[in-house]
Amino acid sequence: MRVYLKLALACLLTGGFVCAHSGALSLNSRQMDAATHAGAAALPYFVYGKTSLQDLDAALKNADAPVRLSDTYPAVYHHSLEEAPAHKEEAPAFDSMETATRHLRQILKSKGVSDAENYLITAIDTAVSDGFILTAAIYRPDKTISVFNKFNFLARQTLSPADPEFFRAYRVDVSGDPQDIIYDWAALPTDCIACRECQAVFLTLTANKILEKQAKDDFWPQERQWIAGNHLSVLIRQDMMVSQALGIEKGFTQNLKISKN
Repeated sequence: MRVYLKLALACLLTGGFVCAHSGALSLNSRQMDAATHAGAAALPYFVYGKTSLQDLDAALKNADAPVRLSDTYPAVYHHSLEEAPAHKEEAPAFDSMETATRHLRQILKSKGVSDAENYLITAIDTAVSDGFILTAAIYRPDKTISVFNKFNFLARQTLSPADPEFFRAYRVDVSGDPQDIIYDWAALPTDCIACRECQAVFLTLTANKILEKQAKDDFWPQERQWIAGNHLSVLIRQDMMVSQALGIEKGFTQNLKISKN
């Protein structure tokens, strides 16, 4: 199934962005620096903390991040970050991982990545009705893959970019050989990637983790938990790790009173 993200109460406000919730998550400069290194998993802290795009861009610069929002906007939206308020109605938010992947590749190409076409953003959307999605940024060397169906392990599939299932992560192919490399993953509330400004931050954080080239093998057991219906456990566990890295006692799941019970 294509991953359609319902647009929540999200919009651009005076160079910043907000989503449907507003938690007490404003970050100091040290926490901002730590969050820029955490990848897409830190996205809710920027969104719910109402961090302005300009402040985040400055934090990325201070952290020596190879990709900043001031890089993402020209690469994806064809105008500068400073011009964003004037152009906010011109380009819709992406509504599928196919479109998100195209945007990611535009960023990577702008940074001179020669094999940008081998990187994808994938998603498991089984919890979208509950307001959550599991994303992964992957490297896939092949344009066509033969894998077992993600939800029926007896069914073989040959997939190309024309197939929605192509935009899911696969650990091995039908022969048992390694298939995808995970470079970043995140369990997220869907409203955190509902608006274009939030998506720009998501793409920027994801591109930076790809350029680090550090595989994230911990994704696969978390994906199994997610598919089994334990998505809140995955979300809360991830948030605990991010909040500890940021030195925050209560993460966004606690601020928004998200519970697995």
